Amino acid sequence: MILLFGVVLLFAITGLKKTNDNQTDYMSVNMTNSIKGIFLCMVFFSHIWTYADFVHPYLDAPYQLVRRVTGQCIVAMFLFYSGYGIMESIKKKGKNYVRKIPVHRFLKVLLLFDSALAFYFGYRYLTGSQFGVKKIILTLVGWDSIGNSNWYIFCVLWLYIFTFITFTVFGLNHRKAVFGIFVLSLLYMAIVCALGKEYWWYDTILCYFWGMLFSLYRGKAEHFINENFWSWLFFVLVFATGFISLHFYKNFSWVVYQLWVFCFLAFVITFTMRYMIDSRFFERGGGKSV
Repeated sequence: MILLFGVVLLFAITGLKKTNDNQTDYMSVNMTNSIKGIFLCMVFFSHIWTYADFVHPYLDAPYQLVRRVTGQCIVAMFLFYSGYGIMESIKKKGKNYVRKIPVHRFLKVLLLFDSALAFYFGYRYLTGSQFGVKKIILTLVGWDSIGNSNWYIFCVLWLYIFTFITFTVFGLNHRKAVFGIFVLSLLYMAIVCALGKEYWWYDTILCYFWGMLFSLYRGKAEHFINENFWSWLFFVLVFATGFISLHFYKNFSWVVYQLWVFCFLAFVITFTMRYMIDSRFFERGGGKSV
């Protein structure tokens, strides 16, 4: 498995280019698609890992360490860029964009998800599986599963609902609306956890909020990072190492993990402010993600 991961790293390194110290296109569609393409490969590898049997410990153990360290952070940038992109669209298009969220975002994603599930349901029935009505309904909305991955879609759908609610209530007061999403996300975390879902159902949901917040304060963030680039990068790396060590080796709470995820986001954004990945392969791979 480490060989496959090595190929992805090789593609990323060969496409790496140094940019100007104050480059501004690191949040462009092409650039973010390239970053998402890299993490999409890592998501694919992660799913392979859960289904396949590996018998070469010297080749598989290094990837297991990578997988253990990155954990749920492999989806963090998808949620961050989604929050950023939606906030940018709301800033440009205002209430007209918000009104279309239930159809253009929520319903579109749900229909695509259910369309894919329809084929999987058919396959499972043909292979002898039987499902009750309740199981089918809960699976179609992402709460339950018949073997498919569902937590990410369920999380994204609720984030769209939160966005529609808060921006409908607070209108053009973007700061209050984004803070409302933060509060609703915390509530989501508490409820989903109380209902017995695993930690990965909720431990990266705040990345969407961070993306929206970055959209609101991007200018100030860029000024601060550019003025203190190496000090900021060093700070992020040191604290990221500390938080992940606490989480994985001392079983600290999810709060520590949130700090690790924040450091991960900060590192990726800071890195892309100085280096771009020019890769058609990753760009096309990341362009269709939710």
